[in-house]
Amino acid sequence: MTQETAKTPSAPSNWIRSRDLDTVRIGTAWIFAVLLIMSAREYPTWPGITLCFVGATIRLWASGYIRKDTRPAVGGPYSWVRNPLYLGTYLMAVGAALSIGNYGLTVACSIVFAVIYHFVILKEEKKLEEIFGPAYLKYCALVPRFFPRPWPAGRDALLEINPESSHLSYSWELSRKNKFYEAHVTWVALIGMISLVAFLWQRFGSNA
Repeated sequence: MTQETAKTPSAPSNWIRSRDLDTVRIGTAWIFAVLLIMSAREYPTWPGITLCFVGATIRLWASGYIRKDTRPAVGGPYSWVRNPLYLGTYLMAVGAALSIGNYGLTVACSIVFAVIYHFVILKEEKKLEEIFGPAYLKYCALVPRFFPRPWPAGRDALLEINPESSHLSYSWELSRKNKFYEAHVTWVALIGMISLVAFLWQRFGSNA
């Protein structure tokens, strides 16, 4: 995989900055959840359930390393990819859609996710560059934005970006502060809801 060269991340366009990205992101997530639940006709299958679980676990893993606005997060999953939280979210969404065989929703989710999170990430990169300066640009050159490296970045290179060696180790205290449990609660809720809807459909809907 070709690594990105160090450069100043481009800021989002004026059009997208005039919108509330967080509102768009949350609203889209709710629309996806409703469409997912409404389209559940079969019980979720294990490949999709597992992919969704992997996404939740990546988010849990990342929660033990991210220190907002204090030091660049470079340990754990951040040595593989710059945005593991968003990668985890994406895997959870497509895993849930694939688990019920809804390939149309899977494709639509991928397209909408790519558009929305493109601007979300650009906005955050601009903010992080302003906070951390050259250290963050060096990190951008070392670690890919969304598609993970085939292997993690080296320890010495990461310490040049963030010299706090303790930040390369998982912190349960930090993980609790960042509410590590939320991702797996969401995973259980998603799979549980589509399983319930599938049960109700097969028990009552098919006889209507």
